[in-house]
Amino acid sequence: MLNPFLDEDTLRLSGFQYVLGLLAPVSPYGLAAKRSMQPFTPGQEQALSKELNLLEDLLRLRRTQIKPFSVLEHLLSQLTDWRDALRRMLAGAVLTDVELFQLKQLLYLYRSAQTVLQSLPLQLAFPGLKHDFSDLEQLLDPEKSGSLSFYVSDAYSRRLGNVRREARRIQQKRQEHEQEQDRLLEQQVGQRMLPSGEWMISKFDQKKRQQLDRMPNLKVSRETYTDIYYERELTAKESDWVDELRQLKDAEFQEEERVREELTVAIRARGSALNETIASLGLLDLTLAKVRLADQLNCSKPQIAELSALELSIRGGRHPKVEQEVQQRSRQFTPVSLRLKPGVSIITGANMGGKTVTLRLVGLLSAMAQYGLLVPADELTTALFEGIRLIAGEYSADTPGLSRFGSEVESLLDVLPYADQACLLLYDELASSTNPAEGAALAQAIIEYLLDKRSISLFTTHYESLSRLEGVSHWQVVGLSKANQVALAEIVTDNRRSWRELADLMDYNLQPVPPGMPVPREALRVAKLMGMPEQVAERAAELLVSKADEYKN
Repeated sequence: MLNPFLDEDTLRLSGFQYVLGLLAPVSPYGLAAKRSMQPFTPGQEQALSKELNLLEDLLRLRRTQIKPFSVLEHLLSQLTDWRDALRRMLAGAVLTDVELFQLKQLLYLYRSAQTVLQSLPLQLAFPGLKHDFSDLEQLLDPEKSGSLSFYVSDAYSRRLGNVRREARRIQQKRQEHEQEQDRLLEQQVGQRMLPSGEWMISKFDQKKRQQLDRMPNLKVSRETYTDIYYERELTAKESDWVDELRQLKDAEFQEEERVREELTVAIRARGSALNETIASLGLLDLTLAKVRLADQLNCSKPQIAELSALELSIRGGRHPKVEQEVQQRSRQFTPVSLRLKPGVSIITGANMGGKTVTLRLVGLLSAMAQYGLLVPADELTTALFEGIRLIAGEYSADTPGLSRFGSEVESLLDVLPYADQACLLLYDELASSTNPAEGAALAQAIIEYLLDKRSISLFTTHYESLSRLEGVSHWQVVGLSKANQVALAEIVTDNRRSWRELADLMDYNLQPVPPGMPVPREALRVAKLMGMPEQVAERAAELLVSKADEYKN
Protein backbone atom coordinates (compact mmCIF):
# COMPACT_ATOMS: atom_id res chain seq x y z
CA MET A 1 0.00 0.00 0.00
CA LEU A 2 1.23 3.48 -0.84
CA ASN A 3 2.26 5.37 2.26
CA PRO A 4 1.05 7.99 2.74
CA PHE A 5 -2.23 7.47 0.93
CA LEU A 6 -1.81 10.95 -0.56
CA ASP A 7 1.59 12.64 -0.70
CA GLU A 8 1.97 16.40 -0.31
CA ASP A 9 2.15 17.06 -4.06
CA THR A 10 -1.02 15.06 -4.78
CA LEU A 11 -2.79 16.69 -1.85
CA ARG A 12 -1.98 20.13 -3.24
CA LEU A 13 -2.15 19.59 -6.99
CA SER A 14 -5.40 17.62 -6.98
CA GLY A 15 -7.14 20.39 -5.04
CA PHE A 16 -7.93 18.16 -2.05
CA GLN A 17 -6.04 20.55 0.22
CA TYR A 18 -8.34 23.32 -1.01
CA VAL A 19 -11.43 21.21 -0.28
CA LEU A 20 -10.16 20.37 3.21
CA GLY A 21 -9.81 24.11 3.76
CA LEU A 22 -13.54 24.46 3.06
CA LEU A 23 -14.37 21.70 5.55
CA ALA A 24 -14.98 23.77 8.68
CA PRO A 25 -16.04 22.17 11.99
CA VAL A 26 -16.99 24.76 14.60
CA SER A 27 -15.72 23.16 17.82
CA PRO A 28 -12.24 22.18 19.04
CA TYR A 29 -13.43 18.56 19.10
CA GLY A 30 -14.59 18.74 15.48
CA LEU A 31 -11.29 20.29 14.41
CA ALA A 32 -9.44 17.45 16.17
CA ALA A 33 -11.65 14.92 14.37
CA LYS A 34 -10.84 16.62 11.07
CA ARG A 35 -7.10 16.41 11.75
CA SER A 36 -7.52 12.70 12.49
CA MET A 37 -9.37 11.91 9.26
CA GLN A 38 -8.08 8.78 7.53
CA PRO A 39 -9.09 7.35 4.15
CA PHE A 40 -11.26 4.26 3.90
CA THR A 41 -9.12 1.58 2.25
CA PRO A 42 -9.84 -1.72 0.45
CA GLY A 43 -11.86 -3.98 2.72
CA GLN A 44 -13.78 -1.07 4.28
CA GLU A 45 -16.33 -0.69 1.49
CA GLN A 46 -19.34 -1.40 3.71
CA ALA A 47 -18.21 1.01 6.43
CA LEU A 48 -17.69 3.77 3.87
CA SER A 49 -21.05 3.14 2.20
CA LYS A 50 -22.73 3.40 5.61
CA GLU A 51 -20.95 6.71 6.26
CA LEU A 52 -21.94 8.08 2.85
CA ASN A 53 -25.56 6.97 3.26
CA LEU A 54 -25.74 8.92 6.54
CA LEU A 55 -24.31 12.04 4.88
CA GLU A 56 -26.80 11.74 2.03
CA ASP A 57 -29.71 11.41 4.49
CA LEU A 58 -28.50 14.40 6.51
CA LEU A 59 -27.98 16.49 3.39
CA ARG A 60 -31.51 15.75 2.19
CA LEU A 61 -32.85 16.60 5.66
CA ARG A 62 -30.80 19.80 5.93
CA ARG A 63 -32.21 21.07 2.65
CA THR A 64 -35.76 20.78 4.04
CA GLN A 65 -35.22 21.48 7.77
CA ILE A 66 -32.35 23.91 8.25
CA LYS A 67 -33.30 25.05 11.79
CA PRO A 68 -32.20 21.98 13.81
CA PHE A 69 -28.89 22.00 11.97
CA SER A 70 -28.37 25.68 12.72
CA VAL A 71 -29.17 25.08 16.40
CA LEU A 72 -26.73 22.15 16.59
CA GLU A 73 -23.99 24.18 14.94
CA HIS A 74 -24.59 27.05 17.37
CA LEU A 75 -24.39 24.69 20.38
CA LEU A 76 -21.22 23.04 19.10
CA SER A 77 -19.59 26.40 18.44
CA GLN A 78 -19.92 27.26 22.15
CA LEU A 79 -17.98 24.21 23.34
CA THR A 80 -14.67 24.88 25.06
CA ASP A 81 -11.85 22.38 24.92
CA TRP A 82 -12.09 20.18 28.03
CA ARG A 83 -9.70 17.47 26.84
CA ASP A 84 -6.68 18.73 28.82
CA ALA A 85 -8.78 18.86 31.98
CA LEU A 86 -9.99 15.31 31.29
CA ARG A 87 -6.44 14.06 30.81
CA ARG A 88 -5.29 15.79 34.02
CA MET A 89 -8.20 14.34 35.97
CA LEU A 90 -7.62 10.80 34.69
CA ALA A 91 -3.94 11.19 35.64
CA GLY A 92 -4.95 11.96 39.23
CA ALA A 93 -5.19 15.77 39.32
CA VAL A 94 -7.99 17.60 41.13
CA LEU A 95 -10.21 19.71 38.92
CA THR A 96 -10.14 23.49 39.38
CA ASP A 97 -13.20 25.73 39.64
CA VAL A 98 -12.66 26.85 36.04
CA GLU A 99 -12.51 23.24 34.84
CA LEU A 100 -15.63 22.34 36.83
CA PHE A 101 -17.41 25.35 35.30
CA GLN A 102 -16.33 24.26 31.80
CA LEU A 103 -17.61 20.74 32.46
CA LYS A 104 -20.94 22.10 33.68
CA GLN A 105 -21.23 24.13 30.49
CA LEU A 106 -20.21 21.12 28.37
CA LEU A 107 -22.88 18.92 29.96
CA TYR A 108 -25.54 21.58 29.45
CA LEU A 109 -24.67 22.04 25.77
CA TYR A 110 -24.46 18.27 25.30
CA ARG A 111 -27.94 17.77 26.80
CA SER A 112 -29.30 20.54 24.58
CA ALA A 113 -27.72 18.89 21.53
CA GLN A 114 -29.25 15.55 22.54
CA THR A 115 -32.68 17.18 22.58
CA VAL A 116 -32.21 18.48 19.04
CA LEU A 117 -30.86 15.15 17.79
CA GLN A 118 -33.84 13.30 19.24
CA SER A 119 -36.13 15.55 17.20
CA LEU A 120 -34.53 14.48 13.92
CA PRO A 121 -36.24 11.68 11.97
CA LEU A 122 -33.03 9.64 11.80
CA GLN A 123 -30.54 8.24 14.28
CA LEU A 124 -26.84 9.04 14.34
CA ALA A 125 -24.77 5.99 15.24
CA PHE A 126 -22.40 7.75 17.66
CA PRO A 127 -22.36 5.73 20.93
CA GLY A 128 -20.99 8.64 22.92
CA LEU A 129 -24.11 10.71 22.21
CA LYS A 130 -26.33 8.28 24.14
CA HIS A 131 -24.76 8.75 27.59
CA ASP A 132 -26.86 10.31 30.36
CA PHE A 133 -24.93 12.71 32.61
CA SER A 134 -27.86 13.99 34.68
CA ASP A 135 -26.06 12.69 37.79
CA LEU A 136 -23.06 14.91 37.07
CA GLU A 137 -25.29 17.88 36.25
CA GLN A 138 -26.97 17.51 39.66
CA LEU A 139 -23.58 17.11 41.30
CA LEU A 140 -22.39 20.42 39.81
CA ASP A 141 -25.62 22.21 40.71
CA PRO A 142 -26.51 21.10 44.28
CA GLU A 143 -28.76 24.14 44.76
CA LYS A 144 -30.73 23.27 41.59
CA SER A 145 -30.37 26.85 40.39
CA GLY A 146 -30.10 25.99 36.71
CA SER A 147 -27.24 28.47 36.40
CA LEU A 148 -24.24 27.66 34.20
CA SER A 149 -21.85 29.33 36.65
CA PHE A 150 -19.97 27.26 39.21
CA TYR A 151 -18.45 27.80 42.63
CA VAL A 152 -17.99 25.56 45.67
CA SER A 153 -21.18 26.59 47.43
CA ASP A 154 -22.24 26.06 51.04
CA ALA A 155 -24.60 23.34 49.83
CA TYR A 156 -21.63 21.00 49.36
CA SER A 157 -20.56 21.04 53.05
CA ARG A 158 -22.15 22.00 56.37
CA ARG A 159 -18.71 22.75 57.79
CA LEU A 160 -17.94 25.01 54.82
CA GLY A 161 -21.16 26.92 55.43
CA ASN A 162 -20.37 27.33 59.13
CA VAL A 163 -16.84 28.58 58.41
CA ARG A 164 -18.08 31.14 55.90
CA ARG A 165 -20.86 32.37 58.20
CA GLU A 166 -18.39 32.81 61.07
CA ALA A 167 -16.02 34.69 58.76
CA ARG A 168 -18.84 36.98 57.66
CA ARG A 169 -19.84 37.60 61.32
CA ILE A 170 -16.31 38.55 62.33
CA GLN A 171 -15.84 40.66 59.21
CA GLN A 172 -19.03 42.56 60.05
CA LYS A 173 -17.87 43.21 63.64
CA ARG A 174 -14.47 44.32 62.38
CA GLN A 175 -16.08 46.67 59.86
CA GLU A 176 -18.28 48.28 62.51
CA HIS A 177 -15.28 48.67 64.85
CA GLU A 178 -13.15 50.22 62.09
CA GLN A 179 -15.86 52.70 61.21
CA GLU A 180 -16.14 53.78 64.87
CA GLN A 181 -12.36 54.12 65.27
CA ASP A 182 -12.07 56.11 62.03
CA ARG A 183 -14.89 58.42 63.12
CA LEU A 184 -13.18 59.13 66.46
CA LEU A 185 -9.84 59.81 64.76
CA GLU A 186 -11.45 62.20 62.29
CA GLN A 187 -12.71 64.18 65.29
CA GLN A 188 -9.28 64.16 66.95
CA VAL A 189 -7.35 65.04 63.79
CA GLY A 190 -9.90 67.64 62.79
CA GLN A 191 -10.22 66.57 59.14
CA ARG A 192 -11.88 63.88 57.00
CA MET A 193 -10.06 60.68 56.16
CA LEU A 194 -9.11 60.20 52.50
CA PRO A 195 -10.73 57.36 50.46
CA SER A 196 -7.36 55.61 50.78
CA GLY A 197 -7.83 55.39 54.55
CA GLU A 198 -5.18 58.04 55.23
CA TRP A 199 -4.86 61.61 56.49
CA MET A 200 -2.67 64.03 54.53
CA ILE A 201 -0.96 67.14 55.94
CA SER A 202 1.59 69.54 54.54
CA LYS A 203 5.21 69.09 55.58
CA PHE A 204 5.34 72.80 56.26
CA ASP A 205 2.48 72.68 58.84
CA GLN A 206 4.73 72.03 61.85
CA LYS A 207 1.96 72.47 64.41
CA LYS A 208 -0.33 69.89 62.77
CA ARG A 209 2.57 67.55 62.24
CA GLN A 210 3.53 67.64 65.93
CA GLN A 211 -0.11 67.00 66.89
CA LEU A 212 -0.36 63.86 64.73
CA ASP A 213 3.07 62.58 65.72
CA ARG A 214 1.96 62.59 69.39
CA MET A 215 -1.13 60.49 68.67
CA PRO A 216 -0.29 56.83 69.58
CA ASN A 217 -2.84 55.28 67.22
CA LEU A 218 -1.45 57.00 64.09
CA LYS A 219 1.68 56.22 62.05
CA VAL A 220 3.33 57.64 58.93
CA SER A 221 2.38 55.56 55.91
CA ARG A 222 4.23 57.48 53.15
CA GLU A 223 5.68 60.84 52.16
CA THR A 224 5.88 63.00 49.06
CA TYR A 225 7.99 66.08 48.36
CA THR A 226 5.38 68.35 49.98
CA ASP A 227 3.08 66.12 52.06
CA ILE A 228 3.03 63.45 54.75
CA TYR A 229 0.37 60.72 54.94
CA TYR A 230 -0.78 59.03 58.16
CA GLU A 231 -2.84 55.89 58.70
CA ARG A 232 -4.48 54.37 61.74
CA GLU A 233 -2.77 51.60 63.68
CA LEU A 234 -4.78 48.41 64.20
CA THR A 235 -6.31 48.02 67.62
CA ALA A 236 -5.76 44.85 69.65
CA LYS A 237 -9.29 43.68 68.78
CA GLU A 238 -8.63 44.22 65.07
CA SER A 239 -5.38 42.27 65.27
CA ASP A 240 -7.22 39.36 66.90
CA TRP A 241 -9.92 39.48 64.28
CA VAL A 242 -7.31 39.50 61.46
CA ASP A 243 -5.77 36.34 62.94
CA GLU A 244 -9.19 34.70 63.27
CA LEU A 245 -10.11 35.58 59.68
CA ARG A 246 -6.81 34.20 58.41
CA GLN A 247 -7.47 30.92 60.19
CA LEU A 248 -11.03 30.79 58.88
CA LYS A 249 -9.77 31.50 55.34
CA ASP A 250 -7.35 28.58 55.63
CA ALA A 251 -10.14 26.35 56.90
CA GLU A 252 -12.38 27.49 54.03
CA PHE A 253 -9.68 26.73 51.47
CA GLN A 254 -9.03 23.26 52.93
CA GLU A 255 -12.73 22.44 52.97
CA GLU A 256 -13.16 23.69 49.38
CA GLU A 257 -10.24 21.49 48.30
CA ARG A 258 -11.86 18.51 50.04
CA VAL A 259 -15.10 19.20 48.15
CA ARG A 260 -13.22 19.55 44.83
CA GLU A 261 -11.48 16.23 45.49
CA GLU A 262 -14.84 14.54 46.17
CA LEU A 263 -16.33 16.05 43.02
CA THR A 264 -13.30 14.98 40.97
CA VAL A 265 -13.53 11.40 42.26
CA ALA A 266 -17.20 11.24 41.25
CA ILE A 267 -16.51 12.76 37.84
CA ARG A 268 -13.47 10.54 37.28
CA ALA A 269 -15.74 7.51 37.64
CA ARG A 270 -17.50 8.74 34.49
CA GLY A 271 -14.23 9.53 32.73
CA SER A 272 -14.55 6.84 30.08
CA ALA A 273 -18.07 7.96 29.17
CA LEU A 274 -16.99 11.61 29.08
CA ASN A 275 -14.08 10.73 26.81
CA GLU A 276 -16.39 8.83 24.48
CA THR A 277 -18.92 11.69 24.44
CA ILE A 278 -16.25 14.28 23.64
CA ALA A 279 -15.02 12.11 20.75
CA SER A 280 -18.60 11.67 19.50
CA LEU A 281 -19.27 15.41 19.71
CA GLY A 282 -16.20 15.86 17.52
CA LEU A 283 -17.51 13.31 15.01
CA LEU A 284 -20.94 14.96 15.07
CA ASP A 285 -19.35 18.34 14.39
CA LEU A 286 -17.22 16.90 11.58
CA THR A 287 -20.25 15.13 10.09
CA LEU A 288 -22.28 18.35 10.09
CA ALA A 289 -19.32 20.15 8.50
CA LYS A 290 -19.23 17.49 5.76
CA VAL A 291 -22.94 18.03 5.13
CA ARG A 292 -22.50 21.83 4.95
CA LEU A 293 -19.64 21.35 2.50
CA ALA A 294 -21.74 18.97 0.39
CA ASP A 295 -24.56 21.51 0.30
CA GLN A 296 -22.14 24.32 -0.56
CA LEU A 297 -20.57 22.37 -3.44
CA ASN A 298 -23.82 20.72 -4.61
CA CYS A 299 -22.45 17.24 -4.02
CA SER A 300 -23.91 13.77 -4.44
CA LYS A 301 -23.21 10.39 -2.88
CA PRO A 302 -20.52 8.31 -4.62
CA GLN A 303 -21.19 4.64 -5.21
CA ILE A 304 -18.52 2.36 -3.77
CA ALA A 305 -17.69 -0.66 -5.92
CA GLU A 306 -16.18 -3.88 -4.68
CA LEU A 307 -12.43 -4.18 -5.01
CA SER A 308 -12.84 -7.17 -7.35
CA ALA A 309 -14.40 -4.78 -9.88
CA LEU A 310 -11.72 -2.09 -9.86
CA GLU A 311 -13.22 0.87 -11.70
CA LEU A 312 -13.62 4.62 -11.65
CA SER A 313 -16.54 6.20 -13.47
CA ILE A 314 -17.42 9.92 -13.39
CA ARG A 315 -20.45 11.64 -14.86
CA GLY A 316 -20.74 15.40 -14.59
CA GLY A 317 -17.74 15.84 -12.31
CA ARG A 318 -16.74 19.37 -11.23
CA HIS A 319 -13.53 20.70 -9.69
CA PRO A 320 -14.66 23.22 -7.01
CA LYS A 321 -11.54 25.37 -7.07
CA VAL A 322 -11.39 25.61 -10.87
CA GLU A 323 -15.13 26.07 -11.08
CA GLN A 324 -14.93 29.02 -8.70
CA GLU A 325 -12.12 30.59 -10.73
CA VAL A 326 -14.08 30.09 -13.96
CA GLN A 327 -17.25 31.60 -12.48
CA GLN A 328 -15.28 34.66 -11.32
CA ARG A 329 -14.57 35.27 -15.01
CA SER A 330 -18.33 35.00 -15.76
CA ARG A 331 -17.90 31.66 -17.50
CA GLN A 332 -19.25 28.18 -16.87
CA PHE A 333 -17.22 25.14 -15.87
CA THR A 334 -17.70 22.18 -18.22
CA PRO A 335 -18.44 19.04 -16.17
CA VAL A 336 -16.21 16.04 -16.86
CA SER A 337 -17.40 12.53 -17.68
CA LEU A 338 -15.18 9.50 -18.28
CA ARG A 339 -14.77 5.88 -17.30
CA LEU A 340 -11.47 4.30 -16.31
CA LYS A 341 -10.47 0.67 -15.87
CA PRO A 342 -7.28 -1.13 -14.78
CA GLY A 343 -4.43 -0.54 -17.19
CA VAL A 344 -3.79 2.70 -19.03
CA SER A 345 -5.98 5.50 -20.32
CA ILE A 346 -4.73 8.67 -21.97
CA ILE A 347 -6.24 12.09 -22.59
CA THR A 348 -5.14 14.09 -25.61
CA GLY A 349 -6.13 17.49 -26.91
CA ALA A 350 -4.85 20.99 -27.51
CA ASN A 351 -3.43 23.25 -24.87
CA MET A 352 -6.18 25.17 -23.05
CA GLY A 353 -8.37 22.10 -23.53
CA GLY A 354 -8.63 21.24 -19.82
CA LYS A 355 -6.63 17.98 -19.83
CA THR A 356 -4.76 18.85 -16.63
CA VAL A 357 -7.97 19.99 -14.92
CA THR A 358 -9.55 16.64 -15.80
CA LEU A 359 -6.55 14.75 -14.41
CA ARG A 360 -6.65 16.66 -11.16
CA LEU A 361 -10.41 16.33 -10.92
CA VAL A 362 -10.08 12.54 -11.13
CA GLY A 363 -7.62 12.58 -8.24
CA LEU A 364 -9.76 14.99 -6.21
CA LEU A 365 -13.05 13.13 -6.52
CA SER A 366 -11.41 9.80 -5.71
CA ALA A 367 -9.72 11.24 -2.64
CA MET A 368 -12.92 12.94 -1.45
CA ALA A 369 -14.86 9.69 -1.74
CA GLN A 370 -12.27 7.68 0.17
CA TYR A 371 -12.13 10.27 2.95
CA GLY A 372 -15.88 9.90 3.43
CA LEU A 373 -17.05 13.02 1.63
CA LEU A 374 -19.86 13.52 -0.84
CA VAL A 375 -18.49 14.60 -4.21
CA PRO A 376 -19.21 17.43 -6.68
CA ALA A 377 -20.45 15.21 -9.49
CA ASP A 378 -23.74 13.95 -10.87
CA GLU A 379 -22.47 10.41 -10.40
CA LEU A 380 -19.25 8.79 -9.20
CA THR A 381 -18.61 5.08 -8.95
CA THR A 382 -15.27 4.05 -7.57
CA ALA A 383 -13.49 1.17 -5.96
CA LEU A 384 -11.30 1.89 -2.95
CA PHE A 385 -7.67 2.45 -3.90
CA GLU A 386 -4.63 1.68 -1.79
CA GLY A 387 -3.12 5.02 -2.69
CA ILE A 388 -3.40 7.96 -5.10
CA ARG A 389 -0.49 9.75 -6.77
CA LEU A 390 -0.44 12.68 -9.16
CA ILE A 391 2.87 13.19 -10.95
CA ALA A 392 3.08 16.59 -12.56
CA GLY A 393 6.78 16.98 -13.21
CA GLU A 394 7.02 20.09 -11.02
CA TYR A 395 9.95 21.03 -8.86
CA SER A 396 9.74 19.48 -5.41
CA ALA A 397 11.25 20.49 -2.11
CA ASP A 398 12.02 16.81 -1.59
CA THR A 399 14.37 16.77 -4.60
CA PRO A 400 16.49 19.91 -4.28
CA GLY A 401 18.81 20.63 -7.18
CA LEU A 402 17.11 18.27 -9.60
CA SER A 403 15.65 19.50 -12.86
CA ARG A 404 11.97 19.12 -13.62
CA PHE A 405 12.71 15.91 -15.52
CA GLY A 406 14.87 14.58 -12.69
CA SER A 407 12.13 15.33 -10.19
CA GLU A 408 9.65 13.55 -12.44
CA VAL A 409 11.85 10.44 -12.67
CA GLU A 410 12.25 10.50 -8.90
CA SER A 411 8.46 10.46 -8.50
CA LEU A 412 8.12 7.63 -11.00
CA LEU A 413 10.62 5.52 -9.10
CA ASP A 414 8.51 5.99 -5.99
CA VAL A 415 5.20 4.85 -7.53
CA LEU A 416 6.03 2.28 -10.21
CA PRO A 417 6.75 -0.48 -7.66
CA TYR A 418 3.10 -0.14 -6.55
CA ALA A 419 1.63 -0.33 -10.05
CA ASP A 420 0.46 -3.92 -9.54
CA GLN A 421 -1.62 -2.89 -6.54
CA ALA A 422 -5.06 -1.26 -6.55
CA CYS A 423 -3.69 2.27 -6.90
CA LEU A 424 -4.78 5.32 -8.88
CA LEU A 425 -1.78 6.77 -10.73
CA LEU A 426 -2.13 10.07 -12.59
CA TYR A 427 0.57 11.46 -14.91
CA ASP A 428 0.44 14.98 -16.30
CA GLU A 429 2.41 15.36 -19.57
CA LEU A 430 4.84 12.57 -18.69
CA ALA A 431 8.39 13.12 -19.99
CA SER A 432 7.44 16.36 -21.74
CA SER A 433 10.32 18.22 -20.11
CA THR A 434 13.02 16.42 -22.13
CA ASN A 435 13.59 16.22 -25.88
CA PRO A 436 10.55 14.91 -27.81
CA ALA A 437 12.15 11.74 -29.20
CA GLU A 438 13.44 10.47 -25.86
CA GLY A 439 10.38 11.76 -24.03
CA ALA A 440 8.01 9.86 -26.32
CA ALA A 441 10.10 6.72 -26.06
CA LEU A 442 10.21 6.86 -22.26
CA ALA A 443 6.48 7.60 -22.03
CA GLN A 444 5.69 4.65 -24.30
CA ALA A 445 7.92 2.30 -22.33
CA ILE A 446 6.22 3.30 -19.06
CA ILE A 447 2.77 2.87 -20.57
CA GLU A 448 3.68 -0.58 -21.95
CA TYR A 449 4.95 -1.48 -18.45
CA LEU A 450 1.66 -0.39 -16.90
CA LEU A 451 -0.72 -1.92 -19.44
CA ASP A 452 -1.18 -5.25 -17.68
CA LYS A 453 -0.85 -3.89 -14.15
CA ARG A 454 -3.69 -3.90 -11.63
CA SER A 455 -3.55 -0.15 -11.03
CA ILE A 456 -5.59 2.43 -12.93
CA SER A 457 -3.22 4.79 -14.74
CA LEU A 458 -4.35 7.97 -16.48
CA PHE A 459 -2.01 10.08 -18.64
CA THR A 460 -2.40 13.46 -20.27
CA THR A 461 -0.06 13.76 -23.23
CA HIS A 462 0.76 15.50 -26.48
CA TYR A 463 2.68 12.48 -27.80
CA GLU A 464 0.51 11.27 -30.68
CA SER A 465 2.20 7.89 -30.83
CA LEU A 466 0.89 6.91 -27.40
CA SER A 467 -2.69 6.96 -28.64
CA ARG A 468 -1.90 4.22 -31.12
CA LEU A 469 -0.64 1.72 -28.55
CA GLU A 470 -2.71 -1.45 -28.36
CA GLY A 471 -4.71 -1.77 -25.14
CA VAL A 472 -4.67 1.94 -24.30
CA SER A 473 -8.03 3.64 -23.73
CA HIS A 474 -8.00 6.99 -25.47
CA TRP A 475 -10.01 10.09 -24.52
CA GLN A 476 -9.89 13.26 -26.58
CA VAL A 477 -10.88 16.79 -25.59
CA VAL A 478 -13.46 17.91 -28.16
CA GLY A 479 -11.70 21.28 -28.36
CA LEU A 480 -12.52 23.45 -31.37
CA SER A 481 -13.50 20.64 -33.70
CA LYS A 482 -17.22 21.39 -33.26
CA ALA A 483 -16.92 25.12 -32.68
CA ASN A 484 -19.01 27.70 -34.50
CA GLN A 485 -16.93 28.44 -37.60
CA VAL A 486 -18.38 31.92 -38.06
CA ALA A 487 -17.39 32.89 -34.53
CA LEU A 488 -13.89 31.45 -35.08
CA ALA A 489 -13.53 33.44 -38.29
CA GLU A 490 -14.48 36.64 -36.46
CA ILE A 491 -11.73 36.07 -33.89
CA VAL A 492 -9.20 35.51 -36.69
CA THR A 493 -10.13 38.70 -38.56
CA ASP A 494 -10.49 40.95 -35.50
CA ASN A 495 -7.24 41.19 -33.58
CA ARG A 496 -8.96 43.31 -30.94
CA ARG A 497 -11.09 40.35 -29.86
CA SER A 498 -9.92 38.86 -26.58
CA TRP A 499 -8.40 35.40 -26.63
CA ARG A 500 -10.80 34.66 -23.76
CA GLU A 501 -13.52 34.56 -26.42
CA LEU A 502 -11.58 31.68 -27.94
CA ALA A 503 -11.75 29.87 -24.61
CA ASP A 504 -15.52 30.38 -24.63
CA LEU A 505 -15.71 28.51 -27.95
CA MET A 506 -13.56 25.65 -26.65
CA ASP A 507 -15.51 22.46 -25.92
CA TYR A 508 -13.93 20.91 -22.82
CA ASN A 509 -15.97 17.70 -22.97
CA LEU A 510 -14.17 14.39 -23.38
CA GLN A 511 -15.04 11.90 -26.08
CA PRO A 512 -13.74 8.34 -26.42
CA VAL A 513 -11.52 7.82 -29.45
CA PRO A 514 -11.72 4.44 -31.27
CA PRO A 515 -8.38 2.61 -31.76
CA GLY A 516 -6.45 3.77 -34.81
CA MET A 517 -8.31 7.05 -35.20
CA PRO A 518 -5.87 9.92 -35.84
CA VAL A 519 -5.44 12.55 -33.14
CA PRO A 520 -6.77 16.01 -34.10
CA ARG A 521 -4.01 18.62 -34.10
CA GLU A 522 -5.17 21.95 -32.79
CA ALA A 523 -2.08 23.54 -31.24
CA LEU A 524 -1.17 25.51 -34.37
CA ARG A 525 -4.78 26.44 -34.92
CA VAL A 526 -5.11 27.76 -31.36
CA ALA A 527 -1.86 29.74 -31.69
CA LYS A 528 -3.05 31.29 -34.92
CA LEU A 529 -6.44 32.18 -33.47
CA MET A 530 -4.74 33.83 -30.51
CA GLY A 531 -2.87 36.16 -32.85
CA MET A 532 0.33 34.33 -33.82
CA PRO A 533 1.88 36.07 -36.87
CA GLU A 534 0.75 34.42 -40.10
CA GLN A 535 4.34 33.84 -41.25
CA VAL A 536 5.19 31.97 -38.04
CA ALA A 537 2.02 29.88 -38.13
CA GLU A 538 2.52 28.87 -41.81
CA ARG A 539 6.18 27.96 -41.23
CA ALA A 540 5.21 25.81 -38.24
CA ALA A 541 2.66 23.98 -40.39
CA GLU A 542 5.35 23.28 -43.03
CA LEU A 543 7.73 21.95 -40.39
CA LEU A 544 5.01 19.75 -38.93
CA VAL A 545 4.62 18.01 -42.28
CA SER A 546 8.34 17.68 -43.00
CA LYS A 547 9.25 16.42 -39.52
CA ALA A 548 6.28 14.14 -38.95
CA ASP A 549 8.36 11.01 -39.42
CA GLU A 550 10.83 12.02 -36.69
CA TYR A 551 8.20 11.59 -33.98
CA LYS A 552 6.84 8.25 -35.14
CA ASN A 553 7.94 5.11 -33.33
